[in-house]
Amino acid sequence: MQGINRSGIITLTTDFGLRDAYLGIMKGVILGIFPSAKLVDLSHNLEPQNIQEASYILLSAVKFFPPGTVHLAVVDPGVGSARRAVIVESKPQFLVGPDNGIFTDFINNKSRIYELTERKFFLNKISQTFHGRDIFAPVSAHLAKGVSPEELGTRIQDPILLARPKPKMIEEKIKGEVIYIDRFGNLITNIKEEMIPQKPIIRIMGKEIIGLAKNYAEQAPGTLIAIIGSAGFLEISLTQDNAGQKLKASIGQAVELESEPD
Repeated sequence: MQGINRSGIITLTTDFGLRDAYLGIMKGVILGIFPSAKLVDLSHNLEPQNIQEASYILLSAVKFFPPGTVHLAVVDPGVGSARRAVIVESKPQFLVGPDNGIFTDFINNKSRIYELTERKFFLNKISQTFHGRDIFAPVSAHLAKGVSPEELGTRIQDPILLARPKPKMIEEKIKGEVIYIDRFGNLITNIKEEMIPQKPIIRIMGKEIIGLAKNYAEQAPGTLIAIIGSAGFLEISLTQDNAGQKLKASIGQAVELESEPD
């Protein structure tokens, strides 16, 4: 992937929220180095320090950006500690952030990971609490301008990876779990579309859903439905309501699926 043209786009994913100036400061650092950068906000209202949530946001979004895009992600409970700062080169995208598992879904035998070691590409003074400003933002700007990952750091082979529970087939039933709950309360599972039988029965928290809905408006308000979400995963929704709140569901909640008898 060396020599790939950069898109000039930098996406930003953080748990900073919008109340404080942290996000704006990072953007100021990027634009000071690369004034023509195109900045795209993915999400900044993630649950604080929730690495799993951030990793799902990236999984659902990164593939829709042009080759050579830089994805800056800062959900960093280990800031100031010995945790590494990294670039993940995952064809044809770049991801910049802490080495805490946030980029697990982009790391495979074809990707390259670099620990950020070249301090000349950081800000002059590095704080213990704001590496987003002092390390990740300037590195992202230089990377988006065309600096190679090799110039920014040293290749490593042992990145931190998150546990990724996969659906299991047990006695002709698929057993999965909820991996993300969006702001509408939709329960997004780890069961991919291609795993789902033609006539499924879905069970969650004592509730049973027969078949898949084609859209959110197919059933009457307040009806629990199963649908294939935009990221290609099975999700459980409550029409015109919040399934997460009504079911009191959480990340890791078990979901079971089997074929409807003929």
